[in-house]
Amino acid sequence: MMDPSQFKDYYKTLGVSPTADQGEIKKTFRRLAREYHPDVNKAPESERRFKDISAAYDILGDEEKRREYDTLYRYMQSGGSQSSGRARGGSDGGQGFNFEFGTGGMSPDIEEIFNRFFGAQGGQNPFSRSRSGGFPFVGGQSFGQNEGCASSRGSRCGQSATAQPRQPETRVEITLEEAFHGCKRTFELHTPQGTKQIMVTIPPGVTEGQTIRIGGGAKGNDMLAGERLLSVAISPHRWFRLQGRDVELDLPISPWEAALGAQITVPTLSGQVRLRIPPGSQSGNRLALRGKGLPGSTPGNQTVILRIVIPEAVSPAQIEAYQRLALECPFDPRHGMF
Repeated sequence: MMDPSQFKDYYKTLGVSPTADQGEIKKTFRRLAREYHPDVNKAPESERRFKDISAAYDILGDEEKRREYDTLYRYMQSGGSQSSGRARGGSDGGQGFNFEFGTGGMSPDIEEIFNRFFGAQGGQNPFSRSRSGGFPFVGGQSFGQNEGCASSRGSRCGQSATAQPRQPETRVEITLEEAFHGCKRTFELHTPQGTKQIMVTIPPGVTEGQTIRIGGGAKGNDMLAGERLLSVAISPHRWFRLQGRDVELDLPISPWEAALGAQITVPTLSGQVRLRIPPGSQSGNRLALRGKGLPGSTPGNQTVILRIVIPEAVSPAQIEAYQRLALECPFDPRHGMF
């Protein structure tokens, strides 16, 4: 039997409407992940909040998982106990589900979906990150003994021994630095034969959403048999923005560095480099650092976007300096507008 108290409203967790499109969900997740990432936010609740946000996005950010979750979500919103019919695809002006109501018990489809997300199997992730200070990656399928039955459409457990189970896909969160250099993760995989530890190598240059195959090659009922897909998610960085293999960096510069030109130290994923700022630079000018993005057969580039920062005039001497500048550099930035 399913326990309704285990149900989680992932739309409420992300603060989006159930009718939100995938673009809005992704944008909201990235904003919240950047705000609550424990590497940035040191508040006591940030780690728990970050895990909740990631768990919600693991379901709502995947269209197939979201369709199944929406079936359950509507059932729970309707009061649950009044529904007995089978949830089926359709058109009702919302997320694409119709419900047939009856007077009997719970729909077997509803209970199956609930157990997959929140039940004994779905409620605990089969992997846990063992490195110190790391975060368990969130969401994903349970690699239990009845996994093929739970994943196959339109069949009950034990009725289709020859059906091919779909490959479970689970997200693992890594930093941008780890994506650049590569890293290893040790996971615990729960199988009928006991708990196994597997080492997964994440290669340098892995990109957002890239999948890595793990497991496979074993015989019999061992749950390492068959391939599993590990989907890589790269957490937001405090400085860099990732676009495929390319990265962008907003670089603050002073007015005199922009006007006169300068040699400035700039951070990259591979270390610090010296960058020449041309005289007469303006805010928004873009400078390229070739090959300083993520590695690959064709390495990505780093784009440096100049942002001129104006110092405040606080002291009398600073105010006087600005007044002299206004007299000696007669400049109208609005010339031609009127």
